[in-house]
This record gives sequence, structure tokens and C-alpha cells, in this order.
Amino acid sequence: MIAWKFLAPGAMGPFSRITWPTPSPDCPGAWVEAIVHPCTSGIHACEAIDLPYWLHAELWEIELDGTVARAGHKIVAPRGRLTKRVDAWDRDAMRAFCADCEKRVREYALLSAAASEYLEDLADDVIGCHAGTASGDASRAAAAAGGSAMQAAERAAQSRFLVTRLGL
Repeated sequence: MIAWKFLAPGAMGPFSRITWPTPSPDCPGAWVEAIVHPCTSGIHACEAIDLPYWLHAELWEIELDGTVARAGHKIVAPRGRLTKRVDAWDRDAMRAFCADCEKRVREYALLSAAASEYLEDLADDVIGCHAGTASGDASRAAAAAGGSAMQAAERAAQSRFLVTRLGL
């Protein structure tokens, strides 16, 4: 199964601190294996709808092998290997993502004073290119403006933006 994995610079797992074997232009990276215990161990990745929950410096396409299970906003398998880096996830894409989130938060602020409290944070996120923070701020602003349904719609909008912008 092909999925996506956000990593820290140098293909390092932000939680596991494992440096992943990276692919060459004509060959995927080496397989990494782990016993599956969702949220504890296993090869964690995400489908397109989950992308906004895991934003980080690098985005990679990953091939998963074995039984793939859903665990909240991620999927987990016993084996995975990086197949290619998504070069479109760069500083310009991060800034555009933040600006897209900020645009929707301005709309939420018209519906709710509580949502407007996130506008200053979003402006800082755009300037600093903090995509993960922008994603969370926009999600919380949507919840403040319209509850869990609007929050889910916000996360779906974020996912659509990423899929379109990055050509996934």
C-alpha cells in the first residue's frame, strides 16, 4: 500500500528518532520493520485525509507491507520503506498552506468571537511558516465557530489543499 509519512529533516522520525534509509533515484529505501502496537510501535504513516495531523519538514511517499490497520488519524503496518520524497512540500508550500488556513479562520471569525482569537496566531504562523501550528489553530478556530462538524470540514479542506498543491 502506498501512503505518506512526514519526517524531520534528514528523514528522521520525529517521535521514534529513527533515521530512515532513503531511496536512490532508481531504487526504494530499505525496508524498516517493527512489531505493530498502534501509537507505540509499528510503521506509522497516513492517508491523504490524515496529512494535516502530521505536518513536518519533509514529506515522503512510503510503501507499507503486511496487514495495514487504521489507528485514529494514522495507519500502521509491520513493514515500510520510503519510495520518494515529495519535493513539492517546501517552504513556499508551507507558507501557502498557512495562508489558506488563515483565510478560513477569517471566515470563522465572522461567525464567532472565540474563533477570532486565533487570527493573531495564524498571522504568526504564516510569517514563520509553521504549517503544523497553523493546521491546529485553524482546526480549533473551526470548532469554536461551529463545533465538531465544522472542525472536521476544516481538516478536510486542509487535506484537499495539500493533495492539490502537492500533486498527491
